[in-house]
Amino acid sequence: MTIKAAHHPGRHCASTGIRNLVNYHRLPWSEALCFGLGAGLGFWYLDLPGLSPSRLIHVRAADLEERFFNRIGCPFAWERFADPVLAEEALCERVAAGLPAIVQTDIYYLPYYRSSTHFPGHLITVWGCDRLKRVFWVTDTEREAVLPVSFEDMRRARHCRGGIYDLAGNMFGPESLKAPENMSSVIREAISFNSRMMLEDVDGYQGTAALARWIDAVQTWRDLEDWSWTARFTYQVIERRGTGGGGFRLLYADFLQEAAAFYPAVDSAGLRQLMLEAAAAWRELALAFKTASEAQTFKPETVSPLIERVYRLELNYHQTVLATLAISRP
Repeated sequence: MTIKAAHHPGRHCASTGIRNLVNYHRLPWSEALCFGLGAGLGFWYLDLPGLSPSRLIHVRAADLEERFFNRIGCPFAWERFADPVLAEEALCERVAAGLPAIVQTDIYYLPYYRSSTHFPGHLITVWGCDRLKRVFWVTDTEREAVLPVSFEDMRRARHCRGGIYDLAGNMFGPESLKAPENMSSVIREAISFNSRMMLEDVDGYQGTAALARWIDAVQTWRDLEDWSWTARFTYQVIERRGTGGGGFRLLYADFLQEAAAFYPAVDSAGLRQLMLEAAAAWRELALAFKTASEAQTFKPETVSPLIERVYRLELNYHQTVLATLAISRP
C-alpha cells in the first residue's frame, strides 16, 4: 500500500503533527509558526510523590493544540472513546475518507521507539490503515519515513493513564482548515496571550510563579530517593524529549522571526533576541542537571543559580511583551 503523507520532519511532536494537518489542507506554514500560534511556551512544576520521577517540570503549554486550532477559527476538541474498539474504528473511518488525524499516544507501545519507559501524551499523525494486515500508517516528529503500527499496539498506545495524562483514544482530524483573514492580529494575540499566561499566577504550579517556586523547591531534591532519575529526567524534558533544545525556546525564537514579517513590532521590541538569551540559559540549566544526575549526591547549589537566571530572563521577556505590544485577550 502506498501512503502519501504531507510530513516534514520536525522538532516537537505536537507542532509537527499540527503542521502536517495544516500543510495537508494547503496552508504552507512552518512548524515554528504553528507552535507560536498555539502559544506553546509554558512552565509547570509538579510534586508527584509515589510516581517516578517524583518531581516533574514541563516546559510547554498543556493546551497547545486547543489554542492553535481555536485561534485560527477551527473549533477544537479531542474525540475520546471509552471503548478502544470504537476508537480504532473511528480512526479507520477518518483516514479511509482521506483525512489525516493526529492522535495522542504513549511511546512505550509504539514499536519503533523500543522504549523501556512510559511517556503518555506523545502526538503522532495517522495517514492510512490496512484492515487486512491490521496496520496503521503513521509519521512521527523527526522520522522521515511512514511507519507501521499494528492495530493492537495502537489500541494500547491510545488508551493509557500516566502522570498528568489520561488517554482515551484522543483523536482530531478536521475536514478542512483555512487561514485567518488578519494574520497580524492573530499573531499579536498569540504572543501577548502566551506572555500573559506565563505571568499570571493561576495556581502556583505554572508560569513564572512556578519557576520562582522551583528555586526554593530544588533545595529539597537532595533528600529524594529518586533524586538522580529526577535530575536526569529534568535534563531530558528541557533538552532532549522533543523540545528542539532550550526548553522549546529555540523553536519559539524561530516563530518570532517569522512573526515579525506579519507584525513588525516583534522585531522593534527585540523579542527574538530576548528569547534566544532565555533559550541559552535553559540549555545551560539542562546540562547542569545532566551533570548533577551523575554525581554521588545531589548538590542544589550547582543548579539553583541557573534556575534563578532562567527566571529573570523569562520574566524580562514576558514583561517586555506586555509593555511593548498592544494587548487584547483573544
